[in-house]
Amino acid sequence: MRYILKYVFAFSIYLIVLFLYKNNKFEKLEFLFYDLRLKNSTLKENLPIVVVGITEDFEREIGEPFSRKHYSEILKILKDEKAELVVFDIFFPTFTSKKEDFEFLKSIKENGCVILPVFSPIKLSKREGEVYIIESLRGSVSEFENNALSVGHINTFQDKDQIVRKMPAFIKYKNKIYSQIGLETYRIMSKRTYSSLKNLVPLDKDGCFYIRYISPTNINQHFISFSDVLKKKYDNNFFQKKVVIIGQTIVGAKNADLIPTPLGTQFGVFVQASAIGTAVSSKYIIHISSFIFLFIYALFLCLIFSISKISLNTIYTFVFSGIIFYGSLFLMKYHGIFLDVVPFLFFTIFYYLSFVFYSLFLAIRKLFQKETMFNLVKNAEKEFTELLNPIEAFKKEESLFLGFGSETLIEKTPSIVLKTILVCSGIESGCFVSVSDKKMEILAKEGEEIENIDLKEIIKGIEKPKIIKNFKGGIKNIAVIPILLFPDFKIYGIFINKKPTPFSRTSKFTLEDINLIETLSIQGLIAIQNFKLNTILKDTQLETIFRLAMAIEYRDRETGGHIQRVSEYSYLIAKNLGFKENESTLIKNAIPLHDLGKIAIPDSILLKPGKLTNEERKIVETHPIIGAKMLSGSNSIILKAAEIIALSHHEKYDGTGYPYKLSGNEIPVYGRIAMLSDIFDALTSKRIYKNEIRIEDAFEIINEEKGKSFDPKIVDVFLKIKDEIRKINEKYKFEALWEL
Repeated sequence: MRYILKYVFAFSIYLIVLFLYKNNKFEKLEFLFYDLRLKNSTLKENLPIVVVGITEDFEREIGEPFSRKHYSEILKILKDEKAELVVFDIFFPTFTSKKEDFEFLKSIKENGCVILPVFSPIKLSKREGEVYIIESLRGSVSEFENNALSVGHINTFQDKDQIVRKMPAFIKYKNKIYSQIGLETYRIMSKRTYSSLKNLVPLDKDGCFYIRYISPTNINQHFISFSDVLKKKYDNNFFQKKVVIIGQTIVGAKNADLIPTPLGTQFGVFVQASAIGTAVSSKYIIHISSFIFLFIYALFLCLIFSISKISLNTIYTFVFSGIIFYGSLFLMKYHGIFLDVVPFLFFTIFYYLSFVFYSLFLAIRKLFQKETMFNLVKNAEKEFTELLNPIEAFKKEESLFLGFGSETLIEKTPSIVLKTILVCSGIESGCFVSVSDKKMEILAKEGEEIENIDLKEIIKGIEKPKIIKNFKGGIKNIAVIPILLFPDFKIYGIFINKKPTPFSRTSKFTLEDINLIETLSIQGLIAIQNFKLNTILKDTQLETIFRLAMAIEYRDRETGGHIQRVSEYSYLIAKNLGFKENESTLIKNAIPLHDLGKIAIPDSILLKPGKLTNEERKIVETHPIIGAKMLSGSNSIILKAAEIIALSHHEKYDGTGYPYKLSGNEIPVYGRIAMLSDIFDALTSKRIYKNEIRIEDAFEIINEEKGKSFDPKIVDVFLKIKDEIRKINEKYKFEALWEL
């Protein structure tokens, strides 16, 4: 099953890689690898190509400015030198009545081997099959083109990174199709037709053929300046039976362009020379889809990784990655095959990392299942023994085991522990049993089989784990395990019908199963005991908080029930705001200390029946800060919440409150809730300095202060629960403080 999952996982990774590959997510990275391979696969053989470049030194070398008459002169020289073809990378868009234009036209006719360029100034996009359809075309005037041997286009194709790696093979303007100038050169040299040329050139999905560039070093061996040709500074037979490409090699010249290539930025005439070199040598680069090869490779790698250790797989990852990369270099250099390598490398590395994480996961799981948990047994037993040493307060209770009381959550905890054990161990049914001299109690049980056995008989005399096979009533096996053995009471686990699991692959109880069950059971019982002790501590803390709050209220006996009402109001508001039960309860438990700071306010001010002076009011307004300081620094979550409430429960939503005049959401939400609850109770309660008002009038005042004193959202929630608020108000209205 594990091997099947590995193949499924590998196939999933393959699909992810395939999706990324199909959507060109590897394209930029693939460009880098392609360019690296291309630099190792340039045209280095003796090509029948000569590049004639017009250089900046022309006027100094010849003694006069460059003009068309010099094109006429070079065409005559190339005819005499028996050059096979003359390819221009320069346009001649005008024809005048000047003598030099007629001489140039005559030279084109007499040479008889001239190929002129055309160019579409609009980016190529629309395509019919392998032919790009263009709406605009630039070239030489008809007088020159009509007397040339042929015409070819010099458009390039830029990849997304603006680098030119390939050329569009064919463009169509109106009803005429133009071959790329390199292909047109080859077609004329090989005396082929246009249709046969289409079948010879390997085109990619963009209707382009890849250029196998001539390296800058080699292109210099094929280069000669225009002035040197006119001065005949070249070897004998230098041009014989060669293709001569003429173009500008002056940076910034009108007819010169610079093209970014994988080998660096080059003059357009050099790029066209590489295209011609690729075509005439037939050293094309063929792009082969990686889909099928990637699938086969994924299966192969999955098989290898599945039967090898992680150390070997690490070596395989580096070896296979190297084979893929250097193999791709070999294929391009010697066979002109361009295979995308990034998907292979990505799959290799990603699958290896996944395999590492999977192996790590298995190792950790095994460690936790067998070794780590077993090492905890002794420590857990010691800890549990110390926890169970009964204190005086619980010796009089009838419960057989501290923690298995009547509270609902505590009663459910053993069941949760039991279910965990059953699921982990593959056991159908089981139970925990507590036994003392007084009685036997089932602490938790799961499954129908438990009802069909006599528990008292099963556990009788058991002092160590016991496995019973072929029990009556269709029960295959039973494991009886004493979890805890104390003089006063004992706890047993009875487990029925074992199945194979990742922990144990047999359908029989083993020693490892027993150890695992003991460990889980002890840890579960520790959790139960800790929960009980934490509950006791929490109840003690809440009682202390409440009594401290009552001590504050004793200073003003007319406010009896204030704590209960404000706490209940706040709890309801929080619940209806969408707070979870535990946080709503936290607010309820923290609210009683909201006026803790009043301890520091003198009675002469706090109990004053009349209006306070400005100085007295300033003293009263210090009580939030005093209360917060008294509560600060505690690790108790309740006291931390109480600190927030004490400090912010007099801040108003519009920023007119105290002590810091916070506004809106600057005020903690606990403080906003406490503010409304406290004010509402103050309105509906009699105080030394005022009489109470009707509850309906209090609701109206709360609504009027919406967005001023109170958060609008909290007001809306508060007014929706009027009926529940009335019940709380009535319940605690006449409750005297000293009766609480």
